Amino acid sequence: MTFLNRCLFSAIFFVFCLPVFGQEDSLPANYYRINKTYIGSYFTDFPKVVTAPARYSSKDWRTVAIVVAGTGAMMTLDRSIKQWVQANRNNFLSQTSRIIEPFGNEYSPYLVGAMYLTGVLTKDRRMEHVSLVSAKSLVFTTLLTAGSKQLVRRRRPAYTDDPFEFNSMFQGGREWTSFPSGHANTVFTVATAIALQYNDKKWVPYVAYGIAGLTGVSRIYDNRHWATDVIVGAAMGHFITKTLYRIEEAKARKKELRSFSF
Repeated sequence: MTFLNRCLFSAIFFVFCLPVFGQEDSLPANYYRINKTYIGSYFTDFPKVVTAPARYSSKDWRTVAIVVAGTGAMMTLDRSIKQWVQANRNNFLSQTSRIIEPFGNEYSPYLVGAMYLTGVLTKDRRMEHVSLVSAKSLVFTTLLTAGSKQLVRRRRPAYTDDPFEFNSMFQGGREWTSFPSGHANTVFTVATAIALQYNDKKWVPYVAYGIAGLTGVSRIYDNRHWATDVIVGAAMGHFITKTLYRIEEAKARKKELRSFSF
């Protein structure tokens, strides 16, 4: 990272840590720690995430329908969005994009690691927990995003003006890995975990999702992704992380029921 980027990352980390410094959190039984239970949950929770649609409520399916319909409609605008954005590039926006873009790859893992170390050193179980939730969700979303890229094989906008240009599954190089956006997936995964964990601080979700949204826009600006790549990548990161929280809530309810049965 450059000096400017290090300063920006440090500032963002401080902003996210500020709501919990000096606070005494209650300690829910389902808060994560690095132990056998946490490591084992990677293997038990991943199948639950993959099969989550089988347990969707009618409200969940309405949300899915809106995202799918919106994405389909947006695909007809992908070319126009690309052309408008590329025609309006300027030095200020290019510099801003270079600062924001690393939140989708370099900064997010650093942020997760920094939150974990801070949580451990300051005995802040809440921060330790959200860092471990983010880490697990990042593993899951990365696997699913990488698999989707190999199956869909959409061509990146830097190589074509046709948003409907696709290759055969597993065929072609990196230019055929446009869908979905890995940067949007990564940054929205971390943003969602932070927003859900600190939803008692009203401004935190706005900051988290605001940075995530700008990161997604930077990928369109840099001509690395179509707008719909970013939308789907963001949706994957958001909903997979929410699914993990639902899984943990279900585990906590089962523990409570078992304790009441004795």
